[in-house]
Amino acid sequence: MEAAVLLWIHAHAHPLWDGAFWFSHQLGRFEFCTVVVLAAAAWHLRRGEPSWVLAWIAVGAGAGLIQVGLKELVQRARPELWPRLIAEASFSFPSGHALASATLYPLLAHDVAVHKPGWRRLAYVCGACLALFVGFGRLYLGVHWPTDVLAGWTLGLGQTLVAVRLLADRPRP
Repeated sequence: MEAAVLLWIHAHAHPLWDGAFWFSHQLGRFEFCTVVVLAAAAWHLRRGEPSWVLAWIAVGAGAGLIQVGLKELVQRARPELWPRLIAEASFSFPSGHALASATLYPLLAHDVAVHKPGWRRLAYVCGACLALFVGFGRLYLGVHWPTDVLAGWTLGLGQTLVAVRLLADRPRP
């Protein structure tokens, strides 16, 4: 069934989508996510918000460690249904891109919502859309099975919700 879903998505491939989902791939790469985490942590460090600094470092490290550990534990092969636009060498489960995007972009949205309440709705919509865009891109690019992406989204969202809950218990300076 998962192969059928991927083949259906691939049947709608188009050069415009190729470019869009290549970009989604970049948004979930380790290097880009590391820059997001470090920039957010540095911003909070400058503002004197140590609990936010710790939250950003913890979720960034957690996203990396969780996906690497689970990939090694499960060792699921990636789909090989068509020639890929991008090369991926690691195992498939869970999608690290989906996990990172479902962790970092919703947390970034929450960060914006807390510090700029007038942008709250837009921030949450953008955070959710970015996570969905990156995860769906993994399917379009044929580098993950749908359950890999669902697992990544679930783990990432869970990690974000824990961070948000812990941050809610901390007083702001």
